[in-house]
Amino acid sequence: MQKAPLVVYHGPDATAVTERWDQQRRPFGLRGLSAADDVLDALAEADVDCLVCAGGEDVLAVVDDAQASVPGLQVVVFGREDLDAATALEHGAAHFVDVGEDDPVETLEALQSVVDRHHAQHRDRTMLDSLLENIPLSVYFKDRDSRHVEVSDEMPSTSANPYIESPDGCRYHTPEDVVGLTDFDLYPPELAESAMADDQRVIESEEPVVDQVEHTHGSAVDGTYVATSKAPWYDEQGDVVGLVGVTRDISERKQYEHQLERQNGRLERFAGVLSHDLRNPLEVAQGRLRLAREDGDPEHFDAIERSLDRMDDLVEDVLRLARQGGTVTEPDAVAVATAARDAWDVVDSGDATLVVDSDLVVLADPSRLAQLFENLFRNALEHAADRPDALTITVADLRDARGFLVADDGVGIPEDERDTVFDAGFSTADDGTGLGLNIVRTIADAHGWQVTVTESDGGGACFQFGNVHTPES
Repeated sequence: MQKAPLVVYHGPDATAVTERWDQQRRPFGLRGLSAADDVLDALAEADVDCLVCAGGEDVLAVVDDAQASVPGLQVVVFGREDLDAATALEHGAAHFVDVGEDDPVETLEALQSVVDRHHAQHRDRTMLDSLLENIPLSVYFKDRDSRHVEVSDEMPSTSANPYIESPDGCRYHTPEDVVGLTDFDLYPPELAESAMADDQRVIESEEPVVDQVEHTHGSAVDGTYVATSKAPWYDEQGDVVGLVGVTRDISERKQYEHQLERQNGRLERFAGVLSHDLRNPLEVAQGRLRLAREDGDPEHFDAIERSLDRMDDLVEDVLRLARQGGTVTEPDAVAVATAARDAWDVVDSGDATLVVDSDLVVLADPSRLAQLFENLFRNALEHAADRPDALTITVADLRDARGFLVADDGVGIPEDERDTVFDAGFSTADDGTGLGLNIVRTIADAHGWQVTVTESDGGGACFQFGNVHTPES
C-alpha cells in the first residue's frame, strides 16, 4: 500500500493550522512546525512531497536551506504584506500564493493538485531509481546529442571488466562517471560511430531498435557480444527528447553458437571421411577378398592388409579429430620449446633435424598443443620422404606478433593450395588421410588462435599461429 502524500507546514500558526487540519479527512497528511530547525530535521527524516512556508522573519532562509537539503523539493510560499512573489521565486519557491486574509486551511486544500502531481513524480523517481540501481542490465537514457543523461549501476560493468576503459586509457567505474559523456568518450571510434548512428535513427524516425547484436571485444569465437534495444524517450508533451536503451551481455550464448557451428563442421567432416575415404580401401579389400577366394594368390592378402592399415589410420585420425573439439576453458602455462621437443621425441623423424628458437610461454591445453606439433612434424616428414637431403624443421617465436611458427625447408605448399590445406580430406601424399592439418586447425580454433600458411625462409612450408594468449596477457 502506498503512503499518502505528506506536506510540512511552516509558520507561526503551525500548531493551530495542524489541529484544524486533523479534525477532518484531508487529501494529504500535514505536519506543522514553527521552528526552522525542526523543518530541516523533518525533511531529513521523512519523504516530504511539499513544503509550505507561511510567513515569519526566517521564511526565505527556510526556503534556501530546504532547497539545499532536498534538491528539487516542491516549495510553496504563502505571501503576505512583507513578501512578494518575485522574491520568493528568486529563492527557489515553485509557487507563490497571496493568501491575504484567506483561511490557510482552505488554501492548503486548494494545493491538492500540486501535491498529488509532485507525489506522483516522486513515486516515479523512486521507482526509476530502484530499477537503475538493481536491474542486472545496462540501461541508459541519452539526450538528442547522444549524451548519457542517466544510467543504471550495471552499465559501467557490462564488459568483462568492472569499468569502461576508453581508447585513451580513462576508466569509468560509476554511473556518475558516465553521465554527460557520449559513446565517443567511452568506446573505440568504430563502435561509437555505429552506436550514434543507431541513436539518431531512433530519435529521428521514432522507430525502435530491438535486440541488435554487436561484437564489442575479443575474438569472434570467445569475445564479448551484446544485444541492444533502443526506443524513443518522450517528454510530457510527447516530444522526443532522446532515447532509452537496454544492453545485455549475450557472450555465453554466442560462444555456445560458435561451439555448435564447430561441432557441426566436425560432424560434416566425419561424415565425409566415413562415406568417402573409408569406402575406397573397403572396396579394395572386398574385391581382393573375392579374388583370393577364387585363386588363393598371396598378393591379394597383402593388398587386403594394406587396405585395412589404411582404414585403421583413417579411423584413428577421425577419433583424434573428435577428441580435439571444443573450446579450451582451463589452459595451463606451457613453454612452446618444451612442447615442441616432447612432440619430436614421439615421431619417427629419421635423419631430420629439429631447431627450436623460442622463449614463448603460452596458455594452452598441454596434450592438444603436443598433438598440434606432432601433426605438423608428421606432415612435413611425409612430404619430404623422397628428398635426398635431410629435412630441417624450425619452431620459433613470431617476430612482429605474439605467437609462434613451425617452418621447414621442404617442398612447401603452392600458394593456390594454402587456403584448402586445412580442409578435411586434403592431402598431396598418396597415403595421407587428409586429416592431419585439419586436426591442427581444430586445435588452434579451440584455443582461439589464428593460423596461416606462408612460405618459409628455406622455401618450404611455414605455419604461423597468432592471437596466442600468454600468462601476462
